[in-house]
Amino acid sequence: MPIELVVSIISLIVGYFFSRLQERHSEKYTRKSERFEKLYAPFEKMIWLHTHGAFQFSDLDSGLQRQFFELLFNNYEYADSELKELLLRFKWVYDTPAAKDIEETDKCFFMIEQRISLVFNVLCRELFLEPYSIKHADKIAKRWDKSF
Repeated sequence: MPIELVVSIISLIVGYFFSRLQERHSEKYTRKSERFEKLYAPFEKMIWLHTHGAFQFSDLDSGLQRQFFELLFNNYEYADSELKELLLRFKWVYDTPAAKDIEETDKCFFMIEQRISLVFNVLCRELFLEPYSIKHADKIAKRWDKSF
Protein backbone atom coordinates (compact mmCIF):
# COMPACT_ATOMS: atom_id res chain seq x y z
CA MET A 1 0.00 0.00 0.00
CA PRO A 2 2.73 2.61 0.74
CA ILE A 3 4.34 1.97 -2.67
CA GLU A 4 1.00 2.57 -4.41
CA LEU A 5 0.60 5.82 -2.51
CA VAL A 6 4.11 7.00 -3.43
CA VAL A 7 3.57 6.09 -7.09
CA SER A 8 0.25 7.95 -7.09
CA ILE A 9 1.80 11.06 -5.55
CA ILE A 10 4.73 10.99 -7.97
CA SER A 11 2.34 10.52 -10.91
CA LEU A 12 0.24 13.44 -9.70
CA ILE A 13 3.29 15.70 -9.37
CA VAL A 14 4.70 14.72 -12.77
CA GLY A 15 1.28 15.19 -14.40
CA TYR A 16 0.91 18.62 -12.83
CA PHE A 17 4.43 19.61 -13.96
CA PHE A 18 3.79 18.56 -17.57
CA SER A 19 0.38 20.24 -17.71
CA ARG A 20 1.96 23.51 -16.51
CA LEU A 21 4.66 23.23 -19.19
CA GLN A 22 2.04 22.62 -21.86
CA GLU A 23 -0.07 25.54 -20.62
CA ARG A 24 2.94 27.84 -20.64
CA HIS A 25 3.86 26.80 -24.18
CA SER A 26 0.27 27.34 -25.29
CA GLU A 27 0.20 30.85 -23.76
CA LYS A 28 3.46 31.81 -25.48
CA TYR A 29 2.16 30.53 -28.81
CA THR A 30 -1.07 32.50 -28.38
CA ARG A 31 0.81 35.72 -27.57
CA LYS A 32 3.13 35.29 -30.56
CA SER A 33 0.17 34.61 -32.81
CA GLU A 34 -1.61 37.72 -31.54
CA ARG A 35 1.48 39.88 -32.12
CA PHE A 36 1.81 38.46 -35.62
CA GLU A 37 -1.86 39.03 -36.51
CA LYS A 38 -2.24 42.50 -34.97
CA LEU A 39 0.99 44.26 -35.98
CA TYR A 40 3.51 42.37 -38.08
CA ALA A 41 1.34 40.72 -40.75
CA PRO A 42 -0.89 43.80 -41.36
CA PHE A 43 2.19 46.01 -41.73
CA GLU A 44 3.81 43.64 -44.21
CA LYS A 45 0.55 43.42 -46.16
CA MET A 46 0.29 47.22 -46.32
CA ILE A 47 3.86 47.43 -47.60
CA TRP A 48 3.12 44.87 -50.33
CA LEU A 49 -0.28 46.28 -51.31
CA HIS A 50 0.28 50.01 -51.15
CA THR A 51 3.92 50.58 -52.01
CA HIS A 52 5.82 49.51 -55.06
CA GLY A 53 9.35 48.51 -54.25
CA ALA A 54 11.71 51.01 -52.68
CA PHE A 55 10.01 54.11 -51.34
CA GLN A 56 10.41 56.84 -48.81
CA PHE A 57 7.81 57.58 -46.21
CA SER A 58 7.72 61.24 -47.25
CA ASP A 59 6.78 60.21 -50.83
CA LEU A 60 3.60 58.44 -49.68
CA ASP A 61 0.35 60.38 -49.81
CA SER A 62 -0.79 61.76 -46.46
CA GLY A 63 -3.67 59.27 -46.17
CA LEU A 64 -1.35 56.29 -46.53
CA GLN A 65 1.15 57.87 -44.14
CA ARG A 66 -1.69 58.17 -41.63
CA GLN A 67 -2.68 54.51 -42.12
CA PHE A 68 0.86 53.33 -41.42
CA PHE A 69 1.14 55.66 -38.44
CA GLU A 70 -2.16 54.44 -36.96
CA LEU A 71 -1.36 50.77 -37.55
CA LEU A 72 1.97 51.13 -35.78
CA PHE A 73 0.75 53.13 -32.81
CA ASN A 74 -2.64 51.48 -32.34
CA ASN A 75 -0.75 48.19 -31.95
CA TYR A 76 2.27 49.53 -30.08
CA GLU A 77 1.89 46.99 -27.26
CA TYR A 78 2.64 44.11 -29.68
CA ALA A 79 6.05 45.51 -30.70
CA ASP A 80 9.29 44.13 -29.31
CA SER A 81 11.53 46.45 -27.29
CA GLU A 82 13.76 47.44 -30.22
CA LEU A 83 10.77 48.28 -32.38
CA LYS A 84 9.21 50.31 -29.55
CA GLU A 85 12.36 52.39 -29.38
CA LEU A 86 12.27 52.99 -33.13
CA LEU A 87 8.57 53.90 -32.94
CA LEU A 88 9.17 56.47 -30.23
CA ARG A 89 11.95 58.03 -32.27
CA PHE A 90 9.76 57.98 -35.39
CA LYS A 91 6.88 59.66 -33.55
CA TRP A 92 9.14 62.37 -32.19
CA VAL A 93 10.56 63.10 -35.66
CA TYR A 94 7.12 62.81 -37.32
CA ASP A 95 5.59 65.30 -34.89
CA THR A 96 8.38 67.82 -35.58
CA PRO A 97 7.47 69.26 -38.99
CA ALA A 98 10.80 70.86 -39.86
CA ALA A 99 12.17 70.49 -43.37
CA LYS A 100 15.39 68.91 -42.09
CA ASP A 101 13.42 66.18 -40.31
CA ILE A 102 11.92 64.71 -43.51
CA GLU A 103 15.10 62.79 -44.16
CA GLU A 104 15.18 61.61 -40.54
CA THR A 105 11.53 60.52 -40.79
CA ASP A 106 12.31 58.47 -43.90
CA LYS A 107 15.33 56.92 -42.18
CA CYS A 108 13.31 56.02 -39.07
CA PHE A 109 10.51 54.48 -41.12
CA PHE A 110 13.03 52.45 -43.13
CA MET A 111 14.53 51.12 -39.88
CA ILE A 112 11.03 50.27 -38.62
CA GLU A 113 10.27 48.42 -41.82
CA GLN A 114 13.53 46.47 -41.56
CA ARG A 115 12.82 45.51 -37.94
CA ILE A 116 9.25 44.47 -38.68
CA SER A 117 10.37 42.35 -41.65
CA LEU A 118 12.97 40.61 -39.50
CA VAL A 119 10.55 39.88 -36.65
CA PHE A 120 7.83 38.92 -39.16
CA ASN A 121 10.08 36.15 -40.52
CA VAL A 122 11.06 34.99 -37.03
CA LEU A 123 7.41 34.82 -35.97
CA CYS A 124 6.54 32.97 -39.18
CA ARG A 125 9.04 30.25 -38.32
CA GLU A 126 7.89 30.07 -34.70
CA LEU A 127 4.24 29.84 -35.76
CA PHE A 128 5.09 27.22 -38.40
CA LEU A 129 4.28 29.54 -41.30
CA GLU A 130 6.44 29.92 -44.37
CA PRO A 131 8.66 33.00 -43.93
CA TYR A 132 9.29 35.35 -46.84
CA SER A 133 12.51 34.53 -48.60
CA ILE A 134 14.09 35.76 -51.81
CA LYS A 135 16.10 32.52 -52.13
CA HIS A 136 13.41 30.99 -54.37
CA ALA A 137 13.52 33.83 -56.92
CA ASP A 138 15.97 32.05 -59.25
CA LYS A 139 13.87 28.86 -59.34
CA ILE A 140 10.70 30.83 -60.00
CA ALA A 141 12.35 32.88 -62.75
CA LYS A 142 13.62 29.72 -64.48
CA ARG A 143 10.16 28.12 -64.34
CA TRP A 144 8.62 31.35 -65.59
CA ASP A 145 11.05 31.53 -68.53
CA LYS A 146 10.40 27.87 -69.46
CA SER A 147 6.66 28.38 -69.55
CA PHE A 148 6.91 31.05 -72.27
